[in-house]
Amino acid sequence: MKKTTLLVFLALLLLSQHAFAAPLLVSKHIKFIVSPQNLTLKPGEQTMMKLTMSVDAGWYTYGLIPRTDKDGLGPQATEITIAPNSVLALAGKVKAPKPKQKFDQGFQIEIDYYEGDVTLMIPVKAASNLAVGKHKATLTITSMTCDSERCLPPTDDEISLTVVVPEGASMLAAATADTTATQGTSEQASSTKQSNDQAPNNQASSTKQSSPQTTESQTEIAQKRSEGIWAFLLFAMGAGASALLTPCVFPMVPITVSFFTKRAEKQRGRGLRDSLVYALGIVFTFTALGFVLSLVFGATGIGDFAANPWVNIALALVFILFAFNLFGAFEIPLPNMLLNRMNNAAGNGESIGAVVLMAVTFSITSFTCTVPFVGAALISASSGEWFYPLVGMAGFSSVFAMPFVLLALFPSAMQRLPKAGGWMNNVKVVMGFLEIAAAMKFISNSDLVWAWGILSRDVFLAVWIGCAILITLYVLGVFRFSHDSEIKSIGTPRAMIALLFASVTFYLIAGLMGKKLGELDAFLPPMDYERIMSKNPNDAGRSATTNTPQAPEAWLPSYEEGLAEAKRTGKPVFIDFTGFTCTNCRWMEANVFPAPEVQALMRDMIKVQLFTDRKQDPYLSHKKRQLEQFGSIELPLYVLLKPDGSVIATKAFTRNRAEFLAFLQKAL
Repeated sequence: MKKTTLLVFLALLLLSQHAFAAPLLVSKHIKFIVSPQNLTLKPGEQTMMKLTMSVDAGWYTYGLIPRTDKDGLGPQATEITIAPNSVLALAGKVKAPKPKQKFDQGFQIEIDYYEGDVTLMIPVKAASNLAVGKHKATLTITSMTCDSERCLPPTDDEISLTVVVPEGASMLAAATADTTATQGTSEQASSTKQSNDQAPNNQASSTKQSSPQTTESQTEIAQKRSEGIWAFLLFAMGAGASALLTPCVFPMVPITVSFFTKRAEKQRGRGLRDSLVYALGIVFTFTALGFVLSLVFGATGIGDFAANPWVNIALALVFILFAFNLFGAFEIPLPNMLLNRMNNAAGNGESIGAVVLMAVTFSITSFTCTVPFVGAALISASSGEWFYPLVGMAGFSSVFAMPFVLLALFPSAMQRLPKAGGWMNNVKVVMGFLEIAAAMKFISNSDLVWAWGILSRDVFLAVWIGCAILITLYVLGVFRFSHDSEIKSIGTPRAMIALLFASVTFYLIAGLMGKKLGELDAFLPPMDYERIMSKNPNDAGRSATTNTPQAPEAWLPSYEEGLAEAKRTGKPVFIDFTGFTCTNCRWMEANVFPAPEVQALMRDMIKVQLFTDRKQDPYLSHKKRQLEQFGSIELPLYVLLKPDGSVIATKAFTRNRAEFLAFLQKAL
């Protein structure tokens, strides 16, 4: 009897084990990606890590705040812990988008939950007594996943972290960067789980500036991702439409028209094919090139590539070669081999390779102005994600390329008009002069990064004025090229075009005299060109009118100096993360900053200007600060700080002055 009872007991035990083990054999339906996993920190220094939770379709996980009934029963909330605290510890609240809510039938309570992809920002801090060298830590995520019928048991996912303390890092430096009293190890351990709380709209945390924040753009993108793939795709396409209004796009209009005008002469009836190849080339370049460069060179890879002086020189040469070809390059006294290469580059023959090259050129010239959305996708790609960055980049670039499909079709349509040949030659030559004008922007980018000092605002404008004068004279028939027919009379359309470019000439001359030029200022070297050209970082970061930090017009060149001045005066800090080659930055400086109402608010702030695109310190350090502290590579990025270093708000490029004013008013 005892033996039979024992056998029955063992059978029931095996069955019960199978019943309880079965759910554990099912996929837990959630994946985690942490970035970065390798941290370089000083003792006591803080940074921000990004955690992406990807929950399978039809499943969800619970929020960070425990929800229980009156008896204290409820589902397992998502918890984030770090051990050992002697190496790394949580440094504040985990920031997460606002969770969804519903009534849970199983627990009979209202619950918080997440589904799809969710991005959380985790502030962490190295131990204040951490020795120089490499240390290991573990990030643990405790989570519970459910579908409409069942919940799987809670699981602990452990992710290994490496903390490197570099040589020369001192506890004193870390203590200076963060004046918050360091809590004991046991106190940090006891408060770890209590710190996991949602902060969906809280940019002004009580942590110091060394505690990283998420930018406004990142918060919006993360929210769209949490809403699902279609919401995210529509948002990406809307961002592509908005990016068409940025200054970087405008120079590509004349070169697109002129390039396809030249091809229309050689390949009649292939305009639709070429325009589609052009559009697909833009989409592919944005998606593939951005993604690959981010994986290989990090989140700033494509931005660095687009701002590289050698790349800009190459782009300028491409524009100039196209211009010579449009002028009728055979009249240019250059070697035949070079002329042949120029003709091939301009699209002679039937190859579509030149169209693809044009698409790559377009994409590279536009990357620096599309970073508010593209940059966030590239940061995700550099941390190992692939699905949402690819979807976002494809949706963004598809909308971004649409108007240029129409521009590519325009020359083919003109070829079908009666007697198109004569005036088509005139259009080509005018476009050629515009391409030379556009090439000056790329030469200027190289000049600004290398600090040559050869292309000041006045010289730049003089070249543009020369192009405008030549266009005016050419349209009036004062001179012509060998492939042009003689102008017997000046009709109304020709006179109006000549008048337009004559007006542009006088407008540019006014700019040469110091007048603001509105939209065009975004493409010109800055008004304080001599300061920008200084190879002394302390000069390159101060105002054009004074080098005295206490003067109200001054821009300070370092974060530390600005924060020290803010503590001395009690004023908030305005940080401008900018770039020497940043077109959007120049637009803001020319069209928003000088406004009286903006100046009135900024007068009561300590202004700090941090350039990020020269390959030397302190510019490399500025870029590292922006990426690690704010997880952002967008330029411009504006940050408001309290005198104690805590973040008030962040703002990216905007054409809405009222929106920028509302941002500044948050500091006061």
